[in-house]
Amino acid sequence: MANILERRENLIPNSTKLREAIIEVLREHPRGLSSREIDRLAALKLNLNETDLRQIRTGNRTEFAYRMAWERTHAKAKGQIGKLENGLWAIKFSDDNL
Repeated sequence: MANILERRENLIPNSTKLREAIIEVLREHPRGLSSREIDRLAALKLNLNETDLRQIRTGNRTEFAYRMAWERTHAKAKGQIGKLENGLWAIKFSDDNL
């Protein structure tokens, strides 16, 4: 079981790369994006293939979606991103976003 988890996690970039992709995507879309849109655009930036993106973590949630959700949460806690009134995620512009 540990080998399966290790293999699954190795296909997805580390948390730093995921967070950098989130910040980069949101900088390019200052009006904000949904979580699903962020995930899709970040996956393209990170050159992830369908096999990487289809790995299930639990139930029907993918490992990529799970880890991206945590990275949005961490970026929000650091003040790098936030939710707009319309529910979309957006960058919080400052010099220390990364």
